[in-house]
Amino acid sequence: MQDGARFFAYSTWSLMISLAIIVTTQGFLSYIYEPGWVGTLVLLGFGFLYLNLAYAAVKRYIRKVPAPTNMHVGLGIIIALPPSVWVYVSADPAVGTTDILIILVLILSCGLGVFYGNRAGIKARYEYIQALKEHQKKMEKAAEEMEGGSRKSEAGSSKREAES
Repeated sequence: MQDGARFFAYSTWSLMISLAIIVTTQGFLSYIYEPGWVGTLVLLGFGFLYLNLAYAAVKRYIRKVPAPTNMHVGLGIIIALPPSVWVYVSADPAVGTTDILIILVLILSCGLGVFYGNRAGIKARYEYIQALKEHQKKMEKAAEEMEGGSRKSEAGSSKREAES
């Protein structure tokens, strides 16, 4: 159940950021319809934003999940769904192919972000677990030294008592 709560938390903040991105970049979507390098550059920038969002959300989610899971795919869908619906609803019927291109770039970007975010999250989780094990060993060693040190001081005080 802890995994479900974590998924809910990550999906809500990534959904809100995804919506904020599409609302703030709505004015730039009209530049995509222009032929030439400006439209291509804006389309690539739009895709790059969602690639980074999906990558960051999935990496953080996978790093925190204690066991391997495939719920990160749902997180990618939640990130891609609002802007896809937004583009589809606000589409100009005269320019239908460009809207499909925007949605395809969005889906590709989120898919790549999910794929590479999952790989980076698994690596980060492994490093986190290794660091945690190392820290735990150090704490156990320190506890043993403290325990051994207190035994030595008890032995030293009992020798002093016996001598006097």
